[in-house]
Amino acid sequence: PAPPTHRPPRQQQRPESVTYMLWLWLGALCGEAVHQVLNVVLTLLNHDVLMSQAKEMAKSAPAGVDEAQLSDAFLRTAAYGSVALSAAISLAIIVLLAFLLRSLANRSKRAGTSRRVWFAFSLYFGFRILLTFMVTPAGADVPDWLFAADGMVQILVGVAAVLGLIFSVRAETLDYTGELEQMRELEKELEQAQREKKRAEEERTRSKDDQRGKRDDSKREHPDRTNRADRASRTDREDKR
Repeated sequence: PAPPTHRPPRQQQRPESVTYMLWLWLGALCGEAVHQVLNVVLTLLNHDVLMSQAKEMAKSAPAGVDEAQLSDAFLRTAAYGSVALSAAISLAIIVLLAFLLRSLANRSKRAGTSRRVWFAFSLYFGFRILLTFMVTPAGADVPDWLFAADGMVQILVGVAAVLGLIFSVRAETLDYTGELEQMRELEKELEQAQREKKRAEEERTRSKDDQRGKRDDSKREHPDRTNRADRASRTDREDKR
């Protein structure tokens, strides 16, 4: 018979809650990228509103620019520059979230920090669902179906992020990220500090009791010495007589 072959040990599988959390947050990340693309498209298509906003921003500048001095080229540059800056910031946030999600999936040393950052962004994505129903589209240059598509994407992102948040606070997830062990160590340190504080208070109380006992003993010995001295002086007087 052929000798038994030794199979390599399987890698430690992720807990089920961690798997759900990663997939949900990955879906939220992809949806957020789609939302940012749609946001840029909506802003560029709504040209009149974009130019009016650029004009208002130029008027509210500290230097104070007259409306006659505002050329179309300047307004166009300012408007497109603001769109580009907003898109760059959104892209940087998406890249940061992707990096944190990757470190969380690889169970790196930054897994706990990554989970907490994603927790905060999940709260934001969930709160943004309410704003989606409260905000009304400005301008008529953009088709309604595009606004509806962007709103649906934001709702899906918020739902996926909140579901991932629910799985992220389970004990299996906290154990996976190492935060549960950190909390246990912190509890041990707090208990040790409380024990040391209690021990110090007991030693302080014991030292005070010892000092009180010594004072009482000295008070008891002092009258005996006084009585002996009085007796000795009396006997001396009687002998002299």
